[in-house]
Amino acid sequence: MPLINIERVLVISSVLKGLETTLLRFKFNAFDPRYYPPATDPPDKVVLYFLVMVSMDHRLSRPGKPYEAFIDGEKAKGADLLYRLGMKMYREKPEFFSPENLARVTEEEVLAWLTVNHAKPPDPQLRALLLRDLGQKLLSIYNGDPISLLRLSRGYLRAVGGYGLLELLKVFKAYQDPVEKKAFLLVKFLTYRNLFKPKDEEHLHVPVDNHLTRIALRLGIVELEEKLFEKVLTGAELTHDEDVLIRICVREAFKAVSRESNIDVFLLDDFLWSFGRKVCLQENPQCSACPCREVCKAYKTGVLIKDLNYYNTWYY
Repeated sequence: MPLINIERVLVISSVLKGLETTLLRFKFNAFDPRYYPPATDPPDKVVLYFLVMVSMDHRLSRPGKPYEAFIDGEKAKGADLLYRLGMKMYREKPEFFSPENLARVTEEEVLAWLTVNHAKPPDPQLRALLLRDLGQKLLSIYNGDPISLLRLSRGYLRAVGGYGLLELLKVFKAYQDPVEKKAFLLVKFLTYRNLFKPKDEEHLHVPVDNHLTRIALRLGIVELEEKLFEKVLTGAELTHDEDVLIRICVREAFKAVSRESNIDVFLLDDFLWSFGRKVCLQENPQCSACPCREVCKAYKTGVLIKDLNYYNTWYY
């Protein structure tokens, strides 16, 4: 079983606490017009945009097949490219995001939308299925109004009777991850856009993706039993349950780091996501630029865990 190393949580928290001012530079801009709708757009259209885009925000690159291309003269990869193409569609064909259109969207339409030169999404059939499921259920349950979803939650993430936003989202196939990566990413977007303010902030967590998992294992705040450690280290394919258990432990470990460092959980995620993309890379990490270098388990031992080998998923 994966375990949280509390001693290391305290050490890492102490380091990050001293960097709180620096971390503010990494605060995510949910109003960047390259990726997200203008601040003046109607709330229902903005909520729908994020529901759609987050539903497909999972594993765009595969080993040897990076999802990257130039768009509007800038090189974009992974999620950056996904949201750039999202805004391109939002500007040029906004009706694409209507629940009526989503309910009947095809694999061919998704492939055409998300393909730029040689960059193609690895699973257009699955992404189309997730969008159809989202559109059909928005129509049948919420009469096509995404704001009704937020209204029904009454501002709670988890609520008695199953009417918190996290629980309500689970009706959609795209948001059924047990570790709730996409759900927390959506909450983060909506919170930053002032469209949703959780009344029960104690239930907030980081959206656990590959970057956060890799960082947690390298820092040593999450430890794996010997057999599971060997599977991860050698790149053996994990089972669904092994993957979920590791990510749940990562989620709780970073919750502890947030609590001990007194750093907002979403600001912590902003930093970690950027840090994982630019410094704690899967290959050739830039350890000289790492503020946690002197207390990093991987740096001291030379054992660099890479991303989990679990690709058959739409969770993250």
